[in-house]
Amino acid sequence: MKISEKQAKKLIFDLVKYSDHSNRSLTDGLKNKTIEQWFEQNKYPFKRLVSDTRDWEYTVPFVENTMDSKVYIRGAGIINVSDYQGEFESALEYRDAAINNADIETYNLCIAKLFASLASYLYHKAECYNAENEDKLEDAQGSPVSLEEKIKLWVPILSGGKELDSSKKYWELFQAQLAQCNKGAIHPKCSAQDLSSVELAEKVNDLRGGIINIMYELHVLLNDEIKSQLVRAVYFPDVYVSEVA
Repeated sequence: MKISEKQAKKLIFDLVKYSDHSNRSLTDGLKNKTIEQWFEQNKYPFKRLVSDTRDWEYTVPFVENTMDSKVYIRGAGIINVSDYQGEFESALEYRDAAINNADIETYNLCIAKLFASLASYLYHKAECYNAENEDKLEDAQGSPVSLEEKIKLWVPILSGGKELDSSKKYWELFQAQLAQCNKGAIHPKCSAQDLSSVELAEKVNDLRGGIINIMYELHVLLNDEIKSQLVRAVYFPDVYVSEVA
């Protein structure tokens, strides 16, 4: 699978600027042109790097940390050290399964995991804020704050006044996906209605522009380093239905 040259270049820049790689002390604050020069100085001609990065399986050197959220211990044990990251990784597994099996029910599980990941991330950020501030960000007893309200009301507090632009396309997609997620939780059989393979492919493609993009933008807004899995998810290659011979 390949992505466009433009996407590959943006992916490299985003990994350098925002991901949780070990060279942040060397790259923080660099402009795009300087990033290109930095790779050149480290024996990676930038044009060739962009060409290589178009291959979806290629790992960008120096700036792509491929470790997931799991810690493996001796014996048959795995500890997930990040609830929201673990939920996100599960969502990506369901996404792959939905694509491979053309299965709407698995797609719905993917959606549920993505929103669980987002809710867990906001809960984590609120906990960190509450530990240092008297004006707590909490769900009112018997009246929980909706996910949309948390984004609109809590995020400006967490970010020092910055907020997501709800006029952008990602917000429209996000709201539609949230409605579908809520419908699936209440009426799981209805949510698994028949869809054509083409319609399912369109829904999968919309994830990167909706809920996944929202999660990415929130990390940037709140100045959090981003796992490379989330950075990459914004640039997923198009899913399409091939003609049967």
